[in-house]
Amino acid sequence: DEYFDPDPEAPNKTYCKWGGFLKEIDKFDPLFFNISPKEAAFMDPQQRLFLEECWSALEDAGYATNHVSAKKVGVFAGTVGGAYDILMERCGMYPTADALAGNVASVLSARIAYFLNLKGPNFTVDTACSSSLVAIHLACQSILAGESDMALAGGILTMTTPDAYLLFTKGRLLSYAGKCRTFDNEADGFAPGEGAGLLVLKSLSAALRDNDRIYGVIKGTGINYDGKTNGITAPSPLSQKELALSVYKRAGINPESINYVEAHGTATNLGDSIEFDAMTGAFRNYTDKKQYCPIGSVRTNIGHTFSSACVASIIKVLLAMKYKKIPPSLHFNTPNENIKFEESPFY
Repeated sequence: DEYFDPDPEAPNKTYCKWGGFLKEIDKFDPLFFNISPKEAAFMDPQQRLFLEECWSALEDAGYATNHVSAKKVGVFAGTVGGAYDILMERCGMYPTADALAGNVASVLSARIAYFLNLKGPNFTVDTACSSSLVAIHLACQSILAGESDMALAGGILTMTTPDAYLLFTKGRLLSYAGKCRTFDNEADGFAPGEGAGLLVLKSLSAALRDNDRIYGVIKGTGINYDGKTNGITAPSPLSQKELALSVYKRAGINPESINYVEAHGTATNLGDSIEFDAMTGAFRNYTDKKQYCPIGSVRTNIGHTFSSACVASIIKVLLAMKYKKIPPSLHFNTPNENIKFEESPFY
């Protein structure tokens, strides 16, 4: 009520009032992690949630024990930073030494390593919406290089103030309807979301040796940058195509054998068509088959979770393989007029 105004030009107001927000992000058990309640109060909720999700991931993998102490376990965290320090200032909470560590991005990844005495590489990466995917790529590279025997990799995003939401509004990035309509002709932007997700990574040979539960195998990863485009936020279909082709080549993958593509799914007419054209171009280097491969985006289900968006996509794919079902992409009624599905490899 305080910030909503249907007029997109209204100062310090937003025309969108929806989001996939997490509940109870203030809830935390500090003593479980040997953190004092006083220190925890000054910790960005992103640090608290990331710590909890790291533990949950290790617990699911069977490694939330002293077994990992002093081992080469890396931690790779994707985040775009928090605004908790701003919120504390507005609420009249005066900074302390605890607030310093509680609001520094580098400590986000360090907390779990400190708690469990992990000795692998440890850092936080910010590459905007691709942060968690870049973190996973770097974790894979660390394992391949022998720097890490095991790695935690993923991302986190919470919004503790309305500031970022208001900025997205002024950039006309948010959907007026509050829905991510990926690949649909009515796509008008995204609805923001919050989230946190982690993967536990090991080399396949080590996972088989240790009798681990394996959700999936990463056959190849890669990163690049768009270079110069029509604007610093505008994607490049050529760069996206080149990246996909380089990964297929290095990993020995023929796209004709791919039976699902999880898309970034910008949920804008331009962004969706650019990504779709890039993927179609990459596939067409190998095959002329039409409409044999489903394509979707978890963004339609949970909103755009920014620095945790990509790990959410990977978890979706892993669960789809586990349950042998592809979750539906929502809000798709009329295909984007710039996308020719019937001529592409995708449906």
